[in-house]
Amino acid sequence: MSRPRVIVIGLGAVGSAAALHLLRAGATVIGFDRWRPPHGHGSTHGESRITRATAWEGARYVPLVARAQQLWVDFARETGRAYFAPTGGLFVGHPHDYHLAGSLGSAQAQQLPHAWLTSREMARRWPWLRVPAESVGFWDPGAGVLAPERIVEDQLAMATSRGATLHYETPVQAMAPTASGVRVETSRGAHEADAIVLCAGGWTSGLDGWTGPKLQVERVTQHWFGETASRADAPVLLLGDGHGHATAVFPAQDGLIKVAGHGSGRVGPLDALDRDVHAADVEGAASILRAYLPQQAGAVVRSVTCFYTRTSCGHFVIDRMPGAPQVVFASACNGYGFKFSFAVGEALAALALGKTPPVDIRPWRIGYC
Repeated sequence: MSRPRVIVIGLGAVGSAAALHLLRAGATVIGFDRWRPPHGHGSTHGESRITRATAWEGARYVPLVARAQQLWVDFARETGRAYFAPTGGLFVGHPHDYHLAGSLGSAQAQQLPHAWLTSREMARRWPWLRVPAESVGFWDPGAGVLAPERIVEDQLAMATSRGATLHYETPVQAMAPTASGVRVETSRGAHEADAIVLCAGGWTSGLDGWTGPKLQVERVTQHWFGETASRADAPVLLLGDGHGHATAVFPAQDGLIKVAGHGSGRVGPLDALDRDVHAADVEGAASILRAYLPQQAGAVVRSVTCFYTRTSCGHFVIDRMPGAPQVVFASACNGYGFKFSFAVGEALAALALGKTPPVDIRPWRIGYC
């Protein structure tokens, strides 16, 4: 039999992983990206991403993140590079906040190590953290920090070394099924293949030929503040603001503390969303630091925008495209997807080759969203 030929559209976190898994399975891979990953135009940038053993998104995500974590451990052995810092994760807020209640539910359902902490217990363990008396904490010992740009860069480098033909700065304009497979139109010509793996994030809905679910793009921001006092044994933090939202605060890196809010409610077409950072964006992050880490952070040093792609239900969709089963896709990450990306790429590669993914993806079929 001839080697299956697969086109990967979008070479970020999921696409670079899918390309590598396809090559390992013996496929011929052609990839396209409108930029040159890793880049700062979408959602996979900013030096760090949280990963967790638990999943506030629901217990069904736990096997997927466990698979991704194992894949990154294996990948690190291959490359000799570090991608994961095991800091543990502390999530603080009201007991009913999504990032606490969901994490606790998944830990109990999957029998994962965890702890439920009072404000006094948190103050004793992390004396630099100011916690409101009415707050509680959820401790995930398996949480930590991933290096997104390094991961994407190395996945693409390995895919290239194994024979993938990757076209950067080459937007895909249209895709369509053919009698023998699929065809894509790019800014530099047309290509045909047996299947498409589509993981173009916020650009997915604008692709001519897309028939999948409606997607929205949400603008969020990331900020780096100067570290004015060190934090001993600092975990990655998810801190509630008292209004049902959570903000991530990362352990300091190179003397800077990164702060990133989860969600903003500002949605629209990707190319129309504001890419500038404004004073109100910075103030939202600074207010969290003043409340929880008043002695540890100074002035903001830099800020960037980031763009989540969201489904209407807030969960992943991993499936075949309606009307074109030769096209398999994953969207959207909903702002929490990087930690799952290596395993999602593996699942897409399996689907494209007519195989069964290692992790059951039925909970993320179109009908479940």
